[in-house]
Amino acid sequence: MKALVWQGPYSLEIVEKDVPKPDPGFALVKVEACGICGSDIHGYTGESGRRTPGMIMGHEFAGTVTEVNGEARDVAVGQRVAVNPLWGCGKCFYCLRGDPQICPNRLTIGVNITESGAFSEYVTVPVSNLVPIADHVSFEEASTAEPLAVALRGFHLSGLSQNDVTLICGAGTIGLCALLVCKAHGLETVFITDKLSHRLEVAEKIGGISVAPEDNPAERVLSSTSGLGAKATLDAVGIGATITQSLMATMRGGKVVLIGLATPKVDIALYELVPQERLIQGSYAYTPDEYRQAVQLIEDGIVDVKPLIEKVVPLSQAPESFAALASGGDKSVKVVVKP
Repeated sequence: MKALVWQGPYSLEIVEKDVPKPDPGFALVKVEACGICGSDIHGYTGESGRRTPGMIMGHEFAGTVTEVNGEARDVAVGQRVAVNPLWGCGKCFYCLRGDPQICPNRLTIGVNITESGAFSEYVTVPVSNLVPIADHVSFEEASTAEPLAVALRGFHLSGLSQNDVTLICGAGTIGLCALLVCKAHGLETVFITDKLSHRLEVAEKIGGISVAPEDNPAERVLSSTSGLGAKATLDAVGIGATITQSLMATMRGGKVVLIGLATPKVDIALYELVPQERLIQGSYAYTPDEYRQAVQLIEDGIVDVKPLIEKVVPLSQAPESFAALASGGDKSVKVVVKP
């Protein structure tokens, strides 16, 4: 099979590899669509330190089951599936309470499972991580269930509800998915900010109120809430400037949910945090239930992810797409690769 192998910073190569054999309890999936995540770009440039040379990246994907090793109640050969790429050890305190995303020994396809990633023609996956998709849902749409689930997790942790006002910092895929989730839950006034005007244009199309960073997004939120601020805000970037902006837009005693993880260390304005008893809540990935909920939101038409998918390329063009996204030459919200 063909696979896109990361050889080191700014270096990707398409190589021939053997088709993997599924272990007991696993299935072999033919990858039909895999989105390029922002974390993949950070891995490609070497910024994140979370990718290993020689590995195959890719974790936002959907495909067709071609082989199952063992019994599977809900999945059969030929089944179209979205794939939850993350699983835990199944034995620790966190896994047993339903939170494998914070298992100390969690595994994620295309992140820390170096020999298996979805920028390839085939990948093996635990059968329990496969979610069947309806025929009317395209593989490209189904591949966005992963970032949508990330946003859904952040929303659940925020405590936001219908008619609340909020601010989303960052209008990349995760931020726009957070906007879709907010709108699906009845939030009418959702401000969203980003330094890229194209992303803000997409945000406007799907119901957001776009605010350029220089136009003081926090002040817009305060003006819309009689000076009170938002009950919670969602930061889909994760740098010092956006965390500070989020804190300033959040009411006293409110919550800033950090979904983005753009940098490992930040400076935080503690005077905007401690005296006002604001909270900072980390949000990582999603639970298995949240991944299934994300698939259902797409399948039921409650959220429309199609406006986010701005380019679809074959695997042969993936190296060029990575380079263009990393340099800023391609400003597409979501590029999907079809192996």
